[in-house]
This record gives sequence, structure tokens and C-alpha cells, in this order.
Amino acid sequence: MAEAIDSKGVGYPEPIAAHSAPYVNPRDSNPTLTGLPLRLLSEVVSSFGPLQSILWSNANFDSLRQLEEAGVLDRFLPRFDPTVIPESSTTSSAFNSSACYTSRFTSGRLTPTAVVNERLLPLLTSPKSPHSVCVITPVTPSAEASASTSRYAASTAHTSGIDGVAVLVKDEFTLAGTPRTMGLTKAEMTRRAYSASEAGQTSWCVQKLIDAGALVVGKANMHEIGFDTTNNNPNWGTPRNPYNKDYYPGGSSGGCAYAVGAGLVPIAVGADGGGSIRLPASYCGVYGLKPTHGRISLRPTLSIAASNGVAGPIAATISDLELAYRIMAIPDPHDPVSVSFPQPAKPPVEAHTGKRIIGIYKPWFEDCDQEVKDITGAAVKWLETEAGYEIVDIEIPYLKEGRTAHAITILTEIGQGFCKGDASGLTPANKMLVGVSNKTPARDFNIAQRVRAMLMSHLSSLFATHTDSLIILSPVTPHIGVKVGSESHAAKGGAGISDANTSLKSMQYVFLANFTGCPSISVPVGYSPTEGVPIGLMGMAAWGGEEVLLGLGECTERYFEGVVGRRKGGGEEGERGGVYVDVLATAGESDGGGGGGGDGPASPGL
Repeated sequence: MAEAIDSKGVGYPEPIAAHSAPYVNPRDSNPTLTGLPLRLLSEVVSSFGPLQSILWSNANFDSLRQLEEAGVLDRFLPRFDPTVIPESSTTSSAFNSSACYTSRFTSGRLTPTAVVNERLLPLLTSPKSPHSVCVITPVTPSAEASASTSRYAASTAHTSGIDGVAVLVKDEFTLAGTPRTMGLTKAEMTRRAYSASEAGQTSWCVQKLIDAGALVVGKANMHEIGFDTTNNNPNWGTPRNPYNKDYYPGGSSGGCAYAVGAGLVPIAVGADGGGSIRLPASYCGVYGLKPTHGRISLRPTLSIAASNGVAGPIAATISDLELAYRIMAIPDPHDPVSVSFPQPAKPPVEAHTGKRIIGIYKPWFEDCDQEVKDITGAAVKWLETEAGYEIVDIEIPYLKEGRTAHAITILTEIGQGFCKGDASGLTPANKMLVGVSNKTPARDFNIAQRVRAMLMSHLSSLFATHTDSLIILSPVTPHIGVKVGSESHAAKGGAGISDANTSLKSMQYVFLANFTGCPSISVPVGYSPTEGVPIGLMGMAAWGGEEVLLGLGECTERYFEGVVGRRKGGGEEGERGGVYVDVLATAGESDGGGGGGGDGPASPGL
């Protein structure tokens, strides 16, 4: 049996190394569809069962049976939930951090009310603003901003470090007084009545930030039902990469990452079921943390991908990533999983003096574009020579099969669980995905969970062999980003695009942490010399190993800020459509900014 309850914690996998197997990256097998062909095919697929079966087989979802028939999975029972609860146990930046905000508020040079009402909300609500497309529902927290302003005036501000600081929340979460669209049109969301049981409530992790004094200024744009990696959204418009308007910001938490990368807010709340925090964080040059599965409570919000998805922060600096994580991860007494985790607290300095080990599976790490390999390789070299990390070679077999198993699982969870197989009212690309999800046999879903159990046990064996502080390192994505391609693909009201090959390629590295429940961090380490878009490095640690990852983040931030030289969106001269805005600039100072934020007008706010 691969799952155990022992001295290492509840649900900790038995350390069993998987059979050795060569690294294989599957060939592209899916057509790219846009415009009228996409619209027509999506209608046929959503209503014609035999074609759904053909597409299901074309995706090679039945290939996992070969592992079962070969006996590779004999030692592993299906693992339907990757939750593991372990035993209880600042660098100057070019970007504004929460500390920049609170120091201005404390000194009286600015107030939360002035920043929110005079600087930020006009950027999020004006139809003329290139930034408005990053939000679906702007929020005006007048009473909360006024209360924070009064606390600073009376020297009674919260000691949380976030009092009066503006944040954005992905529209996957519930926020009292606002609709939850999931990237769907409001009419479609109402028809499906997804939020009926959650109306008037706020997700626990969001409420903890509000309790600490944070000011939520909007619900952020996202890929419809989180079903892709670019944040292409024909319903609300598509934000562009803040460093190059010809590229997507990544998804599905793309509105959050855009806002942080453009300097609008220092922190945003994202969700990650297949890289949806780490991918956009990487593309937008900011930091993203996918916590251990189940650690951060979403209650009462229902997860759309229960065994893969988590909530986590996206932030401009590593200090804000830590700050937001520690607040969001306050244990929820009404969530039986969250309450079982200890309250996260920054460990003492001496806790970081132990052995630092990075594990790299070279065939996997190096299976990426040359620019990505060069930039991430340079960062790894610095970590080894300057930050004291030891590099060890590791092997992770059956990654190709793991990607397939993850795809089967999350496709079924969202398509059949969240959407209940109903593809009507969705964008054409998602109609096809939900249609394909209709055809997953119980046998293949069960095999996918045995593959999950095998991978979890193999990772457990790696951590047992080396140390629980082992960090498995890779690029965040194998390419520098995804080009928009055509204005019609990203336009509000358009058909969108279906490009499964690119989507699967984007998830080449990130899927493993979602599928196994391990924590993972995305950190920026450089820029594409040809396109200017940021490139990220990703670390994955043992269950409960967020502190190890944050320590890695502190080191890489020193490298990124001091060695590479961090840039604001578009560079100093604003080339390629950079949109960075300094919302703390006082009167007479430059706001920065520029064009290229997106194609859609501001959405109507509350």
C-alpha cells in the first residue's frame, strides 16, 4: 500500500521508487483551431458522442492502461486525494512592496483612501485605461479604506503589514457583495447557479486578508472556468503580457498576474490546478506560490478541481509572497484539512543553516527552448556557487504518463464535476474540452489515480534518500511564452482559440506539484533576450515544505534584483508595450504606464 500514516504525518506516501523508465515527451497530436472552424466543431463535439470518443482516444488518454497491464502499478492503490499533512514543525526591489505602502501611510505622505480612490480605481474602471481588462468586477472599498486611513492617523494600524494595501482576487473566489463569474458571462453563471449556496459569503483565505486590513479592489479576469493556460477570454476580453503586448499573461490567474506585474497591486489571490498561479507569475515576472494541497482553506467556495486545485498568492516581491501566504494559510477551524496544518510562521534564522540541496532531472529540465535553458541554467549555477546549494542528479520516471493522468483527472473534475457535463453557454474551446471529458471510462480514471499514487511514493523516496529539504528544480515553462497570434483570437466576443498542444506543453513542468499535492514556487530569474518577456524558475518541495521554497525565493530574489537587474514592464523606454504604473508616485512624479494592457473596455462594477 502506497499511502501511510506514520511519524512523518497523515497521508504521507510510503517511499517507493518507481521502476526506471526513459524520459519521453509526447508528440503534438491535436489540431489548432480558431474562428468559424472552432465554433462549428465545438457544436458538433458537444452533441455527438462518437466524435467525443475519437478525440478522447486521439489525446492518448487510454495509454495509461499499458502501465497497468505491464505491472508497473501493482504496488499502488488509487490515490484520489493528494493531501499530506506533515508533522508540526527582505531584498530591495524595483517594484513596490506592501512595506512601501505601509511606510507611506505611517509617515502620512499618502493615505489608503487617496491611493485607492485617486490613483488605483481610475486605472481599473476607466474604459480608456489599458488596465481595465484585468478585472471583471471592480470594487470600491470606500468604508474599508476610510477605516484604514483613520487607523494610521491614530497610530493604531494593524501590525499585519498589509493594512490599507490594495489587493485583487481571482474571480474563482467568493467575495460578499460581488458576483462570482468564473470567467463566464454573468448570464451564464446565473443560469448555472454555481454560487447560490455561497452568495453573500467570502472565501476564508480572502477574508483573512481583509481581516488584516487589506483592501480588495476587484475580482480579477481569468480563463473561463480555469480551463487553459493563456487567459484568453472572449467573454471579458484578454489582458496582455505587461512586458510585451504580443504575448498572453498566462492563465488561468492571468488578471491577477497582470495586475501585479503592471504595478497596480503588490499582492493578488490566485488559484492553481495545473499551474494557474505559477504560469502567469512566470510570464509576468512576479512571484507565485502553490501551497501544499489542502493547506489554505477556500471555504465556503467549492473548488472546481478538488484533488488538484489550491489557493495561493501572487506577489511583486518575495517578502509579500511570504506575508500573503502566512495570512491566507491561517488554519480554518471549520475545514477539517486546513485546521490540521500548523499556523505558518517564519522560522528562526538558524533554521536556514542546514544543508541546501537541489535535485535536477536533467532530461526533463533541459527539454525546453534554448533561451529558457540559458536563463534558468545561469540561475541554477548562481545558486550553486553563490548561495550554497548542492546540486544532485535525480530521476522521475513516467512523467509522460503522469501528465496524461493529471489531464484525465482535472478534465474530469472540472468537466463532469463542476460543469456536470453541460457544455452549453461555454466558449467554443471549452465546449470541446467538456465534451471530451464526457468520455473518460471509470477504469481509466482509476488507473490515473494509481499513477498519482506511484508518483507520490517515488517523490517520497527521493525526499527520504536525500532530505526533506530537497528542492526539485525546473523551468516553470519550456517556452518563453505564448504569442497572441491574432487580434481576433483574443478579442472580446470572438471565438477564442483551441490549441491543446501548446496548453499541454505549457504544463510540462507545473502539473507534477498539482497532481501529487506538493508545494511549488515560481520565481523570476531573467528575460528573453529576443522578446523581453520574463522567464521563471520553479521549485517543488516535500509536503509542508513551503518554508524551504520561500528560502529559495529569498536567494533567487537577490540574484534577480542584484545580478540580473529587475526591469519594470516594457523596460526603461517602454518598448514592446510596457504598462508598468507606480501608483505610489506622488504629485509631479511619473506614473509610468503606456498602451498594450488589453483589448476590452472596463466591465461594469458594483
